[in-house]
This record gives sequence, C-alpha cells and structure tokens, in this order.
Amino acid sequence: MVYKIEVAQSKDAKHMIDYLKQVGSETDFLLFGAEGVSMSVQQESLFLEKMNATPSSRMFVVKVHEKIVANAHIQGHTKPRTKHKASIGISVLKDYWHQGIGSMLLQQLIDYAKTMGSIKTIYLEVISENIRAINLYKKFGFEIYGLDQNSTKVGSKYYDNYLMRLDI
Repeated sequence: MVYKIEVAQSKDAKHMIDYLKQVGSETDFLLFGAEGVSMSVQQESLFLEKMNATPSSRMFVVKVHEKIVANAHIQGHTKPRTKHKASIGISVLKDYWHQGIGSMLLQQLIDYAKTMGSIKTIYLEVISENIRAINLYKKFGFEIYGLDQNSTKVGSKYYDNYLMRLDI
C-alpha cells in the first residue's frame, strides 16, 4: 500500500482524538496511555489550527480512508534566541508498524525543518527501551547527547529517556 502524508486539519480533530486513544493503548513508549489526550474535539481542533498557523510548526497525519493511522509533528521555538531549534514526535498504530511509515514521516519532518531555513537543530526524547524508534532516529543521523533518568513513569515503572538531536 502507498501511504500519503497530509497536514492535519481542524476537521481531523475527532479522528485525531480517536487515534491518540488507540495508539496510547498500544505502547508504553508515549507520554499518554489509553486515555489519549485530555482535549475536547473543539480544543483539539483549535490546537491543530494553532500548530499549522505557526510557520515553524506542523502536524502531519497518514490516513487509511478517513482513519488516522500515524501522526508526526514538528514544533519550532519562537523566541529569538532559540528559534534555531525544533522538537519532534512520531507515533504509528501497531497494525501499521514495519511498513516504512515512521521513516516516511521522519523524512517529512526533516524536509520541513530544512525548508524553514531558521531551524538548525531538531531535538527529541525517546524512552531508552524503545529500540525500534532509537534505530529509526539513528538511521536518519540523530545522535544521543544525554540521558534523562527516571523521566517517564508508567504505572509504578520509571523509564529513562535518551535526548537525541540532529543538526541540519
């Protein structure tokens, strides 16, 4: 199957909330679980509008029919002293793992950052046990530059996060 990346629109808010609940239930490697994010459809719609109204930020999705099966975002800093930096995040539904969607989305984020001109470094945090994601980031040139110990807590278990960066 050929997947197409598109910019998430405010009309995608309900599908995005459903997606976040599902993806959150499929892994402990995200910042949320099966509860998803605590936003109403209206709040999510406004969030998507704001993300895409800021020139250095974008939310991308991959859909199968109308169902969101993956998403990625880049969020650039807006203050003059840090506007050369942006952070990213990617998630993919479990049924769509190992199909190249993560690579496709990561390339989209890097390409978008390069078109901005002002972004020189892309940052991310990843749970140190998320080997698949770490390998994906390394494949694209990201390097580990730090460790945030006990950064994420799921139930009673603490996870360390690797801090990774790519200079573009």
